[in-house]
Amino acid sequence: MNIRQQRVWLWVQILCLIFLAGLLLRSGVVPGWRTLNTDFPNYYLVARLLHEGYSLDRIYDWVWLQRIKDHWGLDQPLVGFAGLTPLSALPVLPIAGLAALTAKRIWLLANLLFLWGTVEALHDVTSLGRRRIWLLSLLAVIPLRASFLFGQMHILVLFLLVLAYFFRHRKQGVACGIFVALAGALKVYPILFAFYFAWRRQWREALSVVGASAVLLGVSYLCFGSHVMHIYLTQILPRSMQGEVIDPYSPHTASAAAFLHRLFLVEPDLNPLPVWNQPLLYSIFYPLWQAALLFPMFLSIRTRSDQDTEKMEWAAFLVLLLVLSPVPSSYHFVVLILPAVLAGDVFVKRKQCGRLGIMIALYFLICSLTISPPMSAGFSFRMVLAFSRLWIGLLLWLFLVFCLWEKNGFEESRKAVAWRALQLAALLGAFWIAGFAGYQHHFAHRDEDIRARLPFPTHPLLASGAHPRANGLIATVMARAGYQIADQQGQAVWPDTADQLSSAATAHSSLVALEVADKNGSHIVLRGGSDLEIPNAESPALSADGLSLAFIREEKGRGSLWLASSSGGSSDASNAALVGEPYDVRDAAFTPSGSVVFTARIDDRTSIYQVAPGGKPTVLVGGEEEVEAVDASPDGRQLVFRKLLRNRWQLVTVDIASHHERQLTFGDCNAFAPAWMNDTTVVYATDCGRGLGLTALASMDVGR
Repeated sequence: MNIRQQRVWLWVQILCLIFLAGLLLRSGVVPGWRTLNTDFPNYYLVARLLHEGYSLDRIYDWVWLQRIKDHWGLDQPLVGFAGLTPLSALPVLPIAGLAALTAKRIWLLANLLFLWGTVEALHDVTSLGRRRIWLLSLLAVIPLRASFLFGQMHILVLFLLVLAYFFRHRKQGVACGIFVALAGALKVYPILFAFYFAWRRQWREALSVVGASAVLLGVSYLCFGSHVMHIYLTQILPRSMQGEVIDPYSPHTASAAAFLHRLFLVEPDLNPLPVWNQPLLYSIFYPLWQAALLFPMFLSIRTRSDQDTEKMEWAAFLVLLLVLSPVPSSYHFVVLILPAVLAGDVFVKRKQCGRLGIMIALYFLICSLTISPPMSAGFSFRMVLAFSRLWIGLLLWLFLVFCLWEKNGFEESRKAVAWRALQLAALLGAFWIAGFAGYQHHFAHRDEDIRARLPFPTHPLLASGAHPRANGLIATVMARAGYQIADQQGQAVWPDTADQLSSAATAHSSLVALEVADKNGSHIVLRGGSDLEIPNAESPALSADGLSLAFIREEKGRGSLWLASSSGGSSDASNAALVGEPYDVRDAAFTPSGSVVFTARIDDRTSIYQVAPGGKPTVLVGGEEEVEAVDASPDGRQLVFRKLLRNRWQLVTVDIASHHERQLTFGDCNAFAPAWMNDTTVVYATDCGRGLGLTALASMDVGR
């Protein structure tokens, strides 16, 4: 290339840089600077709860976190912390005391610094030069735009992984492992690099990942408490790995888990017409897909290699982690900047221009696709096209593995390769058996749960908190714009722009009590009788005759139980405190006799209590297992509640006279908010086959 051509090429690169940087500013940084959008408030809320000393037990409760969001006046329709690690809130903790939008702006400036630091670190470990690295980085158009627009964590994860490679390049294995663990504390998948290090016999790095992860786990326990960490490790993380965090069937996640969910698993609202409703096939093919990709990856990894080969291994392994991820969104793919730069550096050194072009083309396609065709029932080209990012990511990974195998495949004897393949086959065979058995257990009670579903014409994202009425039931439903109390036909009971987070009703009365939440707090309003409004009140319960109203008041996440007359007007003086400290009250319901049953947490354990006005609480149900969401049958003979059994919330009834308990649900999922419709019928919320905590309504006849 002569001097003139070099100058032309230089100006082409500069113009591309200016265009891409301008595009990022216009579509990502500037709009992200002006609005909160979707993801940053989730981190900010939990960080601020920690900063202000709230009880953190319910950070994974969709409705509870929405209530906090409303009270703090965040301009955001929906929030939720599902699937996120507790430690992912800590980077925001230093700015959690600021207003949400101000905090986000500081976070965006920090992300610009993280991106700059990423480029500088990559410049130090490659020979591409800053201009080329910036070009490759800014080609991640949609991931970067989404990261800045939503205020996500993934640019920080990229920066930490780049630092991990930076220290690995300098033979500083302990520092490498620590930065991998830090990235894994924010988003779990980087921790899997421990297996890569162990396979390569880089024991210093592998042990550093394990040791640093253990320390970070200890920090999590200190900051968030054992209860939250137990919830995350036993409930949130397993469902996240199964791809059941938000919508398991959504093509927007572009994962094999979502694709196979659409093929083989029916869900009345989210996937009513799969290609073939066969959970057995999902149990076979999903772990088989994972094992089939892990086999060639680890077979191509050598225990000893030069730096260029190690760069290709890091690139291929990181791409594989994204391809295997059960719930990758567009912003996850910002970490593709690292493999693109590492592989690009190797191809430039080897003067493999064709391979460099193929890699850049696939990388750019992954980072610029916005295909979201309307989904039709059954298998179709549109369905395959909707998962284009998955297939292109798979192609990129296969291409990198091919380049690895071509370089190293014939450097070892056939006997050595065969022995390593045999070891891998044995390990991955055990992995597949464990995966198959796990999914068979997960789907064991799926059909009976699906049969129990109640039809709900509007297909809300969440439906819970059902209560009987003379003409059906009402429930709390989540839509894209927020929460509302709706009847069984999907019609709003009381149209209002503020969130309606809970309600109470009786089968023989026209009264409906609603909790309305906004920046002034929660207040309860009564409809169908006297014009009652109670400030600073949530989670109402009505007596059978409609004359008494129980409700909860919270102080920094801890609840107290109060009683009011439904005809007492709006004066707060008529309200009486039933239960306060040391009880942390979670929910309440009336018995037919007029006493109140409630669940409360004391000393890290919840129990069910009964209290009459002016009396002291007595324990009805206690023990080692957690219990919540109690309701009394209309005849006063039974209680129904949910109990944490083997780390899943199951419905249980107890006969008040004999104290005999009977388990009603058995699925590897959660049942919530049971309510008696009559003496033998219970309506409840279930997240079986859905996103974690994003429930649908179901009904069962409990008989006698």
